[in-house]
Amino acid sequence: MKVSFCEFVASAARGPGNDIKRAMPALRILGEDDVRAVIDTDQALDLARRTLRDQAEGRSFLSTPSAMTLDATAFGSGRFKFKAANVGHLGFAGIRLISRRSATDTQACNYTALYRHGGLELSGLVPERWTSRIRTAAFGAATIERLCERRPLVVALFGTGHISHEIVPMLARTLDIAEMRVSSLRAESMAAFVAAHAPQNPFRLYAAPDRASAVADADLVITLTDAAEPLVTPGLLKPGAVVCSMGGRNEVDYGVMLESRRLIVDDPDFAAEVGDGGAWIRQGHLSRADFLARIDAIAYEVVAGLKPVRLSADDRVIAIVQGMAIGDIAFSAFALQQAERLGRGALIDLP
Repeated sequence: MKVSFCEFVASAARGPGNDIKRAMPALRILGEDDVRAVIDTDQALDLARRTLRDQAEGRSFLSTPSAMTLDATAFGSGRFKFKAANVGHLGFAGIRLISRRSATDTQACNYTALYRHGGLELSGLVPERWTSRIRTAAFGAATIERLCERRPLVVALFGTGHISHEIVPMLARTLDIAEMRVSSLRAESMAAFVAAHAPQNPFRLYAAPDRASAVADADLVITLTDAAEPLVTPGLLKPGAVVCSMGGRNEVDYGVMLESRRLIVDDPDFAAEVGDGGAWIRQGHLSRADFLARIDAIAYEVVAGLKPVRLSADDRVIAIVQGMAIGDIAFSAFALQQAERLGRGALIDLP
């Protein structure tokens, strides 16, 4: 008779003569190296597309409310946020455990706790440092590919951080790109970014430090920054252009919103709090209710073909795609499945 590892450990702990009625639940804990080893760019894109379609079918969804927060900084601790979601096509539900002292805390300690459908036991604990970056890039790219026409595109990319590094190879796989202009406040980061990506791609990729020239005649503008002031201002976008705002602050001026006919977001509640939507509300341009009413489509509705991207060819489109807990749960669950298949991670028996 074959005995599982968990049964063997449990038997040894209980001593001889104690029959095991069932296998003890085992928690698999992954490290960053485990996660990076089991998800590549193509898998990330495929996972984002499948999860968005699953969301359209009602099988992947966020908790109600979508987030709960606890501020314990007065006690010398951190700010905690808990966000839960179900991912039907992978057979998991999960909770994001976010622990940090500020939104940009480099020492943040974030994990996803996973529960397999059909049981109540905690199945896995997956770190989010890298999965948060790659899922943001993948869900952005999976949405953008439905927003842009299949023709040679001029792309302006603001930001040279971790997510920008992840999204470039994804855009190269999903779009027909003629040239990509990369803009950042720091000349050295632009130069390093171009050096890293230009040789890997068939299209022209170059630094464009001047914001206006970077946006001029661009078909697609992507903002992935921590900008202190808007990078995209009124009068710069050509008819039919798409702006994809993916950062956490105010990257697109409200005047651009007035010039645009369509607004698409991935998570309405989050978009009304963080990033451009939240900034426009705080600036008094519109109320939260007005912002939510202004949304023309959710990202999954566009990806699944349930709603149109634009009503005419000249419609400018603003998409606010910042990532959501559904994506974190999906990527963590996929990483856990692959780690189980390959025997990666540490197994801990639960009482």
